[in-house]
Amino acid sequence: MPVAAAEPQLSSGQKSARKPNIVYIFADQMRASALGCYGNKIVPTPNFDAMAAAGTVFDNAISTWPVCSPYRAMLLTGRHPMANGTVSNDAGMRDELPTIAKVCKAQGYATGYIGKWHLEWNREPFVPKQRRQGFDYWAVNNCTHQYMDNFYCTETPEKIRFKGYEPLVQTDLAIDYIKKNKNKPFCLFMSWGPPHNPYNLVPDQYRQRIALEKIELRRNVTERAVVDHLLEKDKPSKKLKESRKARRAVLEDDELLKKQYLQGYYAHTAALDDCIGKIRSALRQAGIADDTILVFSSDHGDMLGSHRMALKQMPFEESINVPFVIEYPRAVPTAKRSYALIAPIDVMPTLLSLAALQCPAVDGKDLSDAARGVVSDQRDAVLIMKMVPGGGPYIANAITPWRGVRTKRYTYANLIDYGPWLLYDNQEDPYQLKNLINKPEHAALQAKLDKCMRELMAEAGDPGDTQQILDYRTARSPRNK
Repeated sequence: MPVAAAEPQLSSGQKSARKPNIVYIFADQMRASALGCYGNKIVPTPNFDAMAAAGTVFDNAISTWPVCSPYRAMLLTGRHPMANGTVSNDAGMRDELPTIAKVCKAQGYATGYIGKWHLEWNREPFVPKQRRQGFDYWAVNNCTHQYMDNFYCTETPEKIRFKGYEPLVQTDLAIDYIKKNKNKPFCLFMSWGPPHNPYNLVPDQYRQRIALEKIELRRNVTERAVVDHLLEKDKPSKKLKESRKARRAVLEDDELLKKQYLQGYYAHTAALDDCIGKIRSALRQAGIADDTILVFSSDHGDMLGSHRMALKQMPFEESINVPFVIEYPRAVPTAKRSYALIAPIDVMPTLLSLAALQCPAVDGKDLSDAARGVVSDQRDAVLIMKMVPGGGPYIANAITPWRGVRTKRYTYANLIDYGPWLLYDNQEDPYQLKNLINKPEHAALQAKLDKCMRELMAEAGDPGDTQQILDYRTARSPRNK
């Protein structure tokens, strides 16, 4: 049953006469450690840092299935993958489910979506109106990482071409949307493609902000035990060995190439910092900054060589720990850090509660009190997962699916085909260099975390059976209708 959300707590002691706007902006493949407000000393991110100072930073924002499509479906529905239908990339979500856009629209909001979508059964750039999950305004290229001189679609498959860097164009579209809708409540989502690879498709003006000689690799880049252990396994070994050629800088000790990847990644991040500054300025100029819930986050992180791995789909912090910064002057305290665990399924109920909007039944938790600074925590652990094998010659896709849990202190992961795999004390070992799995002195902790993982799997309707999940995906595919 829908539950009425609490009235926003206004810092001024006065209630706003209008419903607050919701602006949710997320990058693709940005790990939390890329931003200054999360401790990065290399990338200049003054605008993200200013947003953090004006709002609340969640230090334990976790991408629970760290890959594009599953995150996006959880974000929009507040439901786990087996409930929303998107159990892998390129598996479309269930159309009949409520989404945050449908809910907002039903309660008088204008709705809009700009940028990358990646919630279809294909990667065709045009998304038909009936598949837009409640978003009316539409400026989208379904799934692309061509960041220069590209195109987007609106109401028809006609390609609207543009010159220049895609996030700058998308940001201008968002600013125009803000200006046109400033006198009524709106819900706007914008998905930037960077800093997802290719790392070289970034304007020189941003690359010049990142001095190659000042880039420092993370301490776990030279860690070899995890990959060496995986190479001993029968099933993934072939793909892992193939990935040596495809990801040479990751598996081998090519320090320069790793730094060049990071330079491009950080250059993208610097560009997005300019963009978030423009959005915040546009909200102020429109006179609606105080009436807007502004969030910046990401769908997942990027390994970028840590543990000799690339990209995502791994249980390590570089892959699952993402930024989550929320600014809402009327209810969210300034310069606050929250250590509450927040997952993608929590975003919909949390934002709707902050906006005092009705929310349908969802799997996620309403963490609006954590955003307001009223409570510090509302859960002990979140389920983390890689539900199906992937494609492509890199390590994260080569290994068997896994499940695990992330608490505020520990990370535990279990390979579906092989059993217990990883156990880290993130408080004592923030770079995850000491794998405590199967150590006798940690047996009780491991058993407790394994029990927690299995309980959370049951709550999520996750059978833990890869073939059953693949059969579910196949049965839902329009190719079989």
